[in-house]
Amino acid sequence: MKGFKLDENGDISITDGHIDMVSDIELEKQTIKTVLQTNKGEWPLNKDEGIDFNQIQGKGITKDMIYTQVQSGIRQVNNERTINEFSHTIKNRHLTVNITAQKSDGSSISIEKEWD
Repeated sequence: MKGFKLDENGDISITDGHIDMVSDIELEKQTIKTVLQTNKGEWPLNKDEGIDFNQIQGKGITKDMIYTQVQSGIRQVNNERTINEFSHTIKNRHLTVNITAQKSDGSSISIEKEWD
């Protein structure tokens, strides 16, 4: 499957007047990042897409709460993926998560996602 490549701002990437494309693992990673940056209920065409930002930002947030939301986001894109490596850092209200997720066929993806 192919899709439009998105730049760092979430806009469609264009090079020399042509829309850039992504496929396979890169498309899956891009889609997961898009889901993780969507607050659940924010997207009017699919109110179930995204994660609950109240569970990853604010006071009293735990590693388990963050992990649960990230896993939920990943499973919205590919239900076969499970997280086998997870780390997070919180500094000055800035959350960074590093994930490696794997499917039963052994294929894995690594993602770094940040929230302010």
